[in-house]
Amino acid sequence: MDSLILFIIGILFHIALWTVLIGSSKPKDNLWFGVTWPKKALADEQLSRLQQEYRKSITMYSITAFVTLLPIFLLGGFFSLAFIYLLLWTVSLLYTSTSAFKRIHHRAILLKRNNKWFVGKSRTINIAGDIQRYTAMTPLSFYWFLIPAAMSILLIVLSLGNDNFLLRMTGVASLTMTGVVFAINRAFTDSRPRAYSLNPTANIAIHHAARRYWSILWLGMAIFEAANAFIAYYVLSQGNSTSPELWMGGVFVISLVPIMAIYYVHNLIRNLQYRYANTDGISYQADNDEHWRYGIHYYNKADSKVWTKKRIGTGYTVNMATAGGRMTFYGVPLLMLAILIPVTAMIVRADTSAPALAIDANGTVTIQDTSYPYTFQLDDVIEIHLEDKMPSGFKSDGIATSAYARGNFKLSELGKAKLYVFKKAPPFIVMKLDELHIVYNEEDPEATNQLYEELRERMRMTDSSTEID
Repeated sequence: MDSLILFIIGILFHIALWTVLIGSSKPKDNLWFGVTWPKKALADEQLSRLQQEYRKSITMYSITAFVTLLPIFLLGGFFSLAFIYLLLWTVSLLYTSTSAFKRIHHRAILLKRNNKWFVGKSRTINIAGDIQRYTAMTPLSFYWFLIPAAMSILLIVLSLGNDNFLLRMTGVASLTMTGVVFAINRAFTDSRPRAYSLNPTANIAIHHAARRYWSILWLGMAIFEAANAFIAYYVLSQGNSTSPELWMGGVFVISLVPIMAIYYVHNLIRNLQYRYANTDGISYQADNDEHWRYGIHYYNKADSKVWTKKRIGTGYTVNMATAGGRMTFYGVPLLMLAILIPVTAMIVRADTSAPALAIDANGTVTIQDTSYPYTFQLDDVIEIHLEDKMPSGFKSDGIATSAYARGNFKLSELGKAKLYVFKKAPPFIVMKLDELHIVYNEEDPEATNQLYEELRERMRMTDSSTEID
């Protein structure tokens, strides 16, 4: 059920994105593919062919997006993994959604430049400084790989005193992966220059930038894998290794991060190729389209306004050349991360750590190992009984999936309540306090019955006047 809800959310997002993408394939006034055209150019057959190619691309993209959303059903046993997968899928979809448009935009710009279809006054764009800066780039030193190697060796040392084979292998696997990534990095660094451009000056600049970016990626990948090894070591050392589905799902989700990073760097280099490959490495002619990067992002130092009307879709976008525009553009994703990271951490904790109820010698009851801990006295319990049916209601501050419910709820029959329950594992212990009900059970029904009897017995011992049903 949880997977189905997340799947529906993904589909709705996909439909909204598809609407924007298909809308961007149509000319709007004198704008087409983020490029301004003179009226005579809009009827050119080459633009019509670009439109057909773009629509085919986004159709394939839409099919791919749908297919890659389906694995969310395989993670249904763990809501946290399904939730993280949906987040990564959404981010991937947002990031890759403009790829086809950027490719067609680039070809449209070349078509416009070759035919000199400039709108208004054209000007010379000097790129010699950019070319010089990219040409001076060098790959990261191989010595940086000592960092993930040292992390792996430290993990090997930590695991030496443990008899668990999997624990002892985490550091070895991490060190092996560091060696593999290092070898890949060497292969990319020592590779011959690719034919990014027919102009040798532009080609060598793009090649040097590519080597730099790839070296940063592979180092980051090695550090990322070493960090994952530490996480695996911690989880295994806590004894949470009994669920193969959790491990396989976690590996599957984490594997998406390197894939996304590789795609990002590939796209970064391709964007350099779009911008400089078809130039002489010194300058080129352009009109005001130059202020629109890929026809999407507005960058104009001469314009002090933060907001400007979009060329694609509806609404407004920011001027990335202004401080306010940059703060908005980068601040919104950071704000989203600040919200999503704690929420995701809470969901992961709820999925991997069940609540535990403990009673001390003084009759203090503590519910712990949850994001919603609570402590009360047995003397405060007015009534306690078992229910075979899960109470219905709404959460006010908590987390609820088809498998469990934790936190503060408003129940139809009981009113204000705190729930710590596995929904599909009745019975449920219901404890009535003065202005609150507490509903608790274990995942094992027999353990719930034993706990219930223990609570009843302790209540008899602490207060013989307590009413027990």
